[in-house]
Amino acid sequence: MSKLDKLSNKRLAKLIAETQQSLNELKQEVERREKQQQEYELAELDHHMENAELSLATIRDFINYLLEKSKKV
Repeated sequence: MSKLDKLSNKRLAKLIAETQQSLNELKQEVERREKQQQEYELAELDHHMENAELSLATIRDFINYLLEKSKKV
């Protein structure tokens, strides 16, 4: 005989409600963490895009320098 067999229907219903509440809280925590992670990744994406823009500007300047040098030769 399991422990559940000894519990009243009222107590079982209470345990179910408490378990469902705990599950809902866990789901909300997962959603909060996922949202926080997405916000972090978006912030990092902005940083990476800025670096990419700087790198492209450097490459463009270098190509322009090479073109100017080649015109002088």
